[in-house]
Amino acid sequence: MLWIALAAQLSAPEPINLKKWFSFEDVPSYLMQMGTGIWNVGIRVNVASDGAVQNCEVESGSGIPKLDKLTCMIVTVRAKFRPAHFADGSPAHGAYRTSVNWLVQDAPGELIERSKPDLDITVQQLPRAFGKSSLVRVMFAVDANGNASSCTGEPGDNFEQAKNEPALVPLACEQFMNSYKPTVARDTAGNAVPSVQDGLVRFTVKGQ
Repeated sequence: MLWIALAAQLSAPEPINLKKWFSFEDVPSYLMQMGTGIWNVGIRVNVASDGAVQNCEVESGSGIPKLDKLTCMIVTVRAKFRPAHFADGSPAHGAYRTSVNWLVQDAPGELIERSKPDLDITVQQLPRAFGKSSLVRVMFAVDANGNASSCTGEPGDNFEQAKNEPALVPLACEQFMNSYKPTVARDTAGNAVPSVQDGLVRFTVKGQ
């Protein structure tokens, strides 16, 4: 008899409909009346172990409270996720953190990339294909006391368009684990629970 075993892997909550979270019709009239500009809203989507969205929190505001509130309201209604799992394959609570850019411009053009990384790292050089900077999204386990472990690169689509250059992932994880203090996840009753979360690291070439 042949037995085939598949090793379980750590996985953060994975959005399965990211491109449907927002549309051009969602841009509020008051934003267009303000003229051209870009407004960034950093959010944390708390996801239950069955993949259901528990809530959405604004971690860094745009400067327009009602826009921040609208961003989380839309995500709470529309976002769908595959649930997180610990390295042993058991289901986990999770936190999916990302930045949403609201852009108003006079004419179609190249989209402005803006993100708010959790950690900035300056390096001497990067692979030529990545130019002056590169983004890496990492995911990691967090216990009920807020201690992080088991960091690795986070696959999948994301608003930041992180490249996750394999050579940079180990360095991103090392620096992230040394300097980032995650927020403890909580269940619907408010109890602290272990979770799988993610974060964003930006590498920038020195002097650029």
